[in-house]
Parts: sequence; C-alpha cells; structure tokens
Amino acid sequence: MRQYKNFILTLSLKKIYAYFFLNDFSKKSYFIYLKNLYFDFLLSKYPKLDKNNFDKNLNYLINFSEGDLTSTFHEVFEPDYNQDLDKYYKMYEKQIFLRFLQYSINTKLIRNKYADVYDFAIKKINKPLKILEVGGGVPHGLIFNTWKYGNKFCENLNYIEADMLHSEFVTWYCKFNSIPLNKKIFTASKTPTIEGLDFNFVFAKDIFEHLDNPGKLIDDLIAFNKNSETLLCLDLEHKGTVTTQHINPNLPIFKKKLVDNNFRVIKEFKEVHVWQKYS
Repeated sequence: MRQYKNFILTLSLKKIYAYFFLNDFSKKSYFIYLKNLYFDFLLSKYPKLDKNNFDKNLNYLINFSEGDLTSTFHEVFEPDYNQDLDKYYKMYEKQIFLRFLQYSINTKLIRNKYADVYDFAIKKINKPLKILEVGGGVPHGLIFNTWKYGNKFCENLNYIEADMLHSEFVTWYCKFNSIPLNKKIFTASKTPTIEGLDFNFVFAKDIFEHLDNPGKLIDDLIAFNKNSETLLCLDLEHKGTVTTQHINPNLPIFKKKLVDNNFRVIKEFKEVHVWQKYS
C-alpha cells in the first residue's frame, strides 16, 4: 500500500504545484482565449449549442479526465481495439481535441514546447513564415503567437494531419483569422508526402514515432528543402519502448540523415531541435 500512497501523494503535489504556479485560468489567459475559439468552432457546427452548458460540461471534463476509464474498458472488453490505428484515433478524436485544450492551461508548457520555437523562427527568418506543420494537432505555436501579435508573421499554413476533429478546427480557425491554408489529410500512421509544398519553416513534433516510415519523411524534408534559410524544427528524441502509438521509437538514427546532408542544429528547445542547412 505504501507505493500507492507515495504515488497519490506525488500526484497530489504535482497538481497543487501546477494549480498555483503553472496553470492559468484567468479571464485574459490563453486557455480562455482557446476555449472560446473551441466554442465558436463548435457553434458553427451546432448552432443550438449553449455557452453556459458548454462551459459547465467542459469544466467537468477537464477535472474528470485524469480518471477517465474509457481506455481501460476497451482493454478489458475489446482487447484488439487498437489494431486499426485509423479507427483507434478516430474513436478518440474528442478526447484528443480536449487534450489539446488542456495543454493551453499551462502557459509555460505552451511557450517551451511551441510558442518559443515560433518566436525564434520569426526572428531568425525575418520574413513572413511559410509554415509546414506535420501532425501538429492543434497548432499551438501558430495560435498562441497570433493571439499575442496578430497574423502578420504568417504568410500561409501547410497543415498535414489525419482526418479528425482538430483538423476541422484548424480549417475553421484559418478562415476566421484570414490565414491562407493548404490542408492535406493522410491516413493515421501512414507517412504523408510533402512534395509540391512551399515552406521556409517546418514544425514536426510528436509525429515521427507514429509513422510507419518516418525515415521517408526525413528524406522528403531534405529533398524538398529549397533554400538555406529554411528551419526544420523537429522532435527526434527517443520515446521509449514500442507502443500502439509509438510505432518506431528509434528516432535519433534519423539525425544522421540530416548531418550527412549538411544540416546542423542551431538551437535547442526541450524536445524540439532547430536544424538548418549550411553550405
């Protein structure tokens, strides 16, 4: 029992620390901004959606989500539920969409993992970004910086993702903010192609380990890189053992592909490293 007591105590301390020092629920917070965007997006799909009920139910989901037993029920009663990854992700699209909103509560996390990378690229490239987001879910770096500074830093968004609720949201969001969008949908776990896309900034985080052939995407990023100013902001760190979602966790081997093609890391953020080609 002691190990469970220690686990509960540690979890409680983490929640207390997050509540007082990391989480921001204030009226002017990024969370409230994104939550209102979520509501407006859903209202465009469901015109009778009530804001008060939405807020109340969403607050319940956010507080309850750590105890959600959905995945456990599937593991007990439908043990092969995760064999079809496309079906698996589609089944959990609402939970995934909620999780992207939960991230926004912790502004430090958003800055460290997303927004600061965008800030660096904006200053380094020093011209409007032609963005390529691969498997980005809800693109917090783009949305956070648009919230803070407007959309002048963005020339367009190439968005490559599976067919899920957050992909619909990105289409709505770009139209709402007058951001030119080129969206490509690919089957979950299948490596997408980026041929024919124009970009000078790539953000690809938490995607390579989900793909059936991540090396092909690295090869394409190298082959279709048209100029030396382009920044590849990639998460190629080791993710541990193989799981349903992590098909190929041996990501560091792909760094050698970049090095062998004259790319080098010019900036390191937590998981994301920024690569640039040199002569």
